Amino acid sequence: MKHRNRILALGLCCASTLVAASDDLLATDDFAFDTSEIEVSKPHWTDGFKTTLEHSHTQIPAEPNREQSSVRLEYESNIADGWYAKLDTRYRYFWDKDDLAEARGDAYGRNKLQRAWLQYSRGACTATAGRQTLIWGTVEGTFVTDIVTPFDYTEQLLTDYGNVRLAQDMLVGECFVANAQIQAFYTPEAETDIFQHHPLSFTIAPTVPAIHLDQDAKEEWGLRYKWQGGRYDISLMYAQLYDNAATPVINNNSGSALNDDDANYLPEIIASLMSTGSLPPGISVEAELAKFDLVGVASTIAVGRLLLKAEAAFRDNQLLRFSTERTERYDAALGFEYTTSDNHIFNGGVWATHLKNDKLEQRDIQVITMGWRHSYLNDNLVMSVLGNWASNPRFATATILAEYQWSDYWSSAFALSLADLDESSKDLPVASAEKAATLSIKYEF
Repeated sequence: MKHRNRILALGLCCASTLVAASDDLLATDDFAFDTSEIEVSKPHWTDGFKTTLEHSHTQIPAEPNREQSSVRLEYESNIADGWYAKLDTRYRYFWDKDDLAEARGDAYGRNKLQRAWLQYSRGACTATAGRQTLIWGTVEGTFVTDIVTPFDYTEQLLTDYGNVRLAQDMLVGECFVANAQIQAFYTPEAETDIFQHHPLSFTIAPTVPAIHLDQDAKEEWGLRYKWQGGRYDISLMYAQLYDNAATPVINNNSGSALNDDDANYLPEIIASLMSTGSLPPGISVEAELAKFDLVGVASTIAVGRLLLKAEAAFRDNQLLRFSTERTERYDAALGFEYTTSDNHIFNGGVWATHLKNDKLEQRDIQVITMGWRHSYLNDNLVMSVLGNWASNPRFATATILAEYQWSDYWSSAFALSLADLDESSKDLPVASAEKAATLSIKYEF
């Protein structure tokens, strides 16, 4: 009993000693807690800058096809409450072996302001002013209603159409009201497709003045109403637009008698050139941009992992090549996008065009498009495929692209492209060679 009491007394003594020691330790400066505020660096307007250096080389069996170097500067920032700004400019140098440089006659450089806009948001509405793109439509790779933004074909199309989009100066406003989105745009001077960086023209005979295809468009505007349900949406669109590329047309200034059985008068003009060396009296060939009204509808339906897409459009006042005729145009497209459980993304579409003119030999055009995309190796490797087939002009193309992120700064891409072209499609801007390999290296900081 005595031993038990001694042990209990010793335990109480040790416990009181530890408590006293702990009080002394906590009272020292070594164990004092810093109650001052942790300093957090404030965001600075320079934080939104990114610079990209890139060199790309495309090789076809005979010789280099593309040889370009570029410097790209990007900036985006929330500059104030409700205000957001974005800048994206890129300077490209075309080496002397590049096809565009050879067509121009020498190596050259060109700067391109790809984005430069200021956006203001308040409540459920936004207004964006400046250089930007506007994407309409639902079926990727078809351009039924997605014709507001033109293309820059001096850029290379591999597997992403976004790489060849040409931004233009626009004012875009949109508001969300309940399940609806209302959007409007205005373009004071619309851009057109770019095929090269020097004047684009062609001649049909040495005695006939050159036909200049570089035509300036004027103002464009449009409206879109989109209603979103639980698993589907529907969009209604109306716009007044110009064609994105000029069309060579026939002007019959003196009412000369031409064959009315065919809308294309080029054979008759060629016959006159061969026999007389000149155009028929009162006939001239000029390039024009059609101004037309677009009325369109588009919809998407979600069924699990599958998205079903459809769109249709009507255009009036469409120009026909080497003709005095005007016609109406009807477009429709059906497509899908499917994402598997392990994030393989497949998409495809069928696009049909009908020209309402009985004099045309070819009034219907069909296009089939397909794509695939997937990431590997913790998203460091991205693989993608794009394929297209068209009936007129007849061609088929397929490209497989591998993009690898080596580090936070370095990345590279390698692509293989195949094309099946007939004589009428040899000069297509999206498929300049039947076989091509592209390698690009990027450094970002």
